[in-house]
Amino acid sequence: MRFDPEQIIRYIVWYATQRGMRLTTIRVMKFMYLADLYYAREQDGQTMTGWPWAFVHYGPYCSEAYQALESAASNELIAKRAYDSKFRDEFFLFSCDDEREFPIGGRLPVYVIGQLQRAIVKWGDDTAALLDHVYFETEPMFDAKKGELLDFTKAKPMQRSKPVELKKLSRERIELARKHIKNLGKKLDTGMKRLQQENAQMKELVDDAYFRALDYMDGEDLKPGLEGTARIIK
Repeated sequence: MRFDPEQIIRYIVWYATQRGMRLTTIRVMKFMYLADLYYAREQDGQTMTGWPWAFVHYGPYCSEAYQALESAASNELIAKRAYDSKFRDEFFLFSCDDEREFPIGGRLPVYVIGQLQRAIVKWGDDTAALLDHVYFETEPMFDAKKGELLDFTKAKPMQRSKPVELKKLSRERIELARKHIKNLGKKLDTGMKRLQQENAQMKELVDDAYFRALDYMDGEDLKPGLEGTARIIK
């Protein structure tokens, strides 16, 4: 089964935007790779896009993903904005401010959408960590050589954890546990009362200057580049 790549890109960018993130070109493309990977793990190596991902700079790449991203921006499915960078003349950030969730999100398999959302939350603002993940921790990249097409048949389903079997407790052990919980609650109440008393005593011992000093230390760091001569008075 194939899905419209531009709609997947739109969903990725929209989901990131809803969480205050603006994705770069590299991040969008790597999330598209992960979407294909999550699908392939459950579909015997078949991907959603059918794109020929290859191992190039920064790990997985394919020109089809870049073209789909540019097309999504040209079709105004997502917004593309240029920003200056100290590392290069300019780079692009993508966003989608539509408050509605798009239908593609409901059509994607649960095993794809759940993992994809977690990946965006985890790495949507961290390009370095995202590159490390796709480079070193995804199956098609294992033992891959630069320039080679990636083999998604290496992708394997995630191991499901077995349900934990709980032993049935006797009535005596349940009553004992309730007793311990009740005693613990009493200790917590006593501790909270003692803490409140200590806080009240603390307020009597400090003045406004003390709290102003705390606020000062919690403030912003001094900006670098200060000039002048310091004199130490003994």
